[in-house]
Amino acid sequence: MEYARVLRAARLKKVVAQTGLSKTQISRLMQRGQFPLPVRLSERVVAWDESVINAWLLERFSSVGGPNA
Repeated sequence: MEYARVLRAARLKKVVAQTGLSKTQISRLMQRGQFPLPVRLSERVVAWDESVINAWLLERFSSVGGPNA
C-alpha cells in the first residue's frame, strides 16, 4: 500500500524563520537560481513546499560538514 506524502505549505515568514535568511537574501538567492522557487497557490499567495526547504537546508549543511558547522 502506498501512502500519500503530506505536503505542508510554508509562507515567506515561515521560510525566513526556518532558514535564518532575510526576505532580501531569499529573493537574491532565487534570482541566482540558488534557492527553491515558491509555488503560486492563488493570485496573491505563494508558498514553498516545506520538504523542499528542508532538503535545501540539509544540502547546505552537508556541504560545510554538518549541521553543527
